[in-house]
Amino acid sequence: MKIAVFDVCGTLYNANTTFAFLDDYFSANKKYLFFRKVSNFFVVKVLNHYIYKYFKTDMIRVVATSFLKGEKVESVASYSQDFVHQKLQNKIKQNIYKKLKQYKEENYTIVLMSGSYEFIIKDVLDYVGADYFFASKLKVNNGIYEGQYEEDILLSKVEILKDKFPNISELIVVSDNKTDLNLMLVANKAFAICNKKKHCSFWKKNMNKKIEVLKDYV
Repeated sequence: MKIAVFDVCGTLYNANTTFAFLDDYFSANKKYLFFRKVSNFFVVKVLNHYIYKYFKTDMIRVVATSFLKGEKVESVASYSQDFVHQKLQNKIKQNIYKKLKQYKEENYTIVLMSGSYEFIIKDVLDYVGADYFFASKLKVNNGIYEGQYEEDILLSKVEILKDKFPNISELIVVSDNKTDLNLMLVANKAFAICNKKKHCSFWKKNMNKKIEVLKDYV
């Protein structure tokens, strides 16, 4: 089975789909807007960086997700579909989308793997014509979101892929995420997307003959 794995945020889309969605969905929510303002403070970003580094928890994502508490699953799903198909389409990176279509034409199974919300990536799958997706699940109670993660796949992509597809004959990985390095190292071929010049230094330090760096900046 030939598989091509594509990351979504920063790879297939020039956006963090989680926050692009939340920013749009809560555009009139004053508490959320205040949180977003505070979350962009330098000191908050630095603190979040170290919390993530030592505890593998992105507190900004955790707090942002808490705003979904009390929202109806059905309403969020409907909003997400319109958001992905209408508002997010201008954020798609045509060069990466072209690569996705190329692999699909070569009979690769296209798999989207993202730490973004499951309901968003499901709609992205429909929009780009992928075959499978794996994304982060949120806790739900009686059709209402609890505002917490049930499963965050950001750091477990290798294990998920091996479990779901035990008979991979060839694996392609396309991602801009540093956390996907381990996934790239088990691939036959990988493309590391650099959205900024400074991002390329990480891949140069971890250079591998399997990994090709693609500069996606001016």
